[in-house]
Amino acid sequence: MEKKQSTKKALQEALIHLCLEQPFSKVSVKEITQEAGINRQTFYYHYKDKETLLKEVYYEDSLHFMDEDISLTNWEEEALLMLKAMYEKKDFYQHSLYGKNYLLFDIFTDLIESRFIDLFALLDEDKHLLVEDKNFYASFFAYGCSGVLQKWLVTGLKEPPIEMAARLYRLAKDVEFFAMGLYDGYR
Repeated sequence: MEKKQSTKKALQEALIHLCLEQPFSKVSVKEITQEAGINRQTFYYHYKDKETLLKEVYYEDSLHFMDEDISLTNWEEEALLMLKAMYEKKDFYQHSLYGKNYLLFDIFTDLIESRFIDLFALLDEDKHLLVEDKNFYASFFAYGCSGVLQKWLVTGLKEPPIEMAARLYRLAKDVEFFAMGLYDGYR
């Protein structure tokens, strides 16, 4: 198990290093394996393709902060940790977006959509909303957050991570506030 993890880590680090020098679309599996010091067959044992490796790098490096343990009480802190991780490797993130920019945002959107579904389930204790509506609202907000993240990355991460995290947090709190007002109208 430890050897498998160290091989995967070597491949992840190789991809990050190569993306600091060139766009992801120009990085080949051959270059990744050479950089990691392993053979191609080992690469394909662990990953279907370089996009699968990139998804894992995104998750392991930053997106894991937005996973299941996130709540309204720790939303800002977890978003800040994610954004700081991206900011620290901003050259990697910007280079990895060229050609395959949907990968990062697809993963992020799925994670955030699940969190919004959880939020709406919490807020709708009396079950006034249809499941389809909760899912639609969650999708709407997730794509909005994803668009904000995309703009931040594509335009050069000009705002500090703390400012972006605060905005995402305020969004979540405002949704909670307005939803509570809406639900109070049902009672």
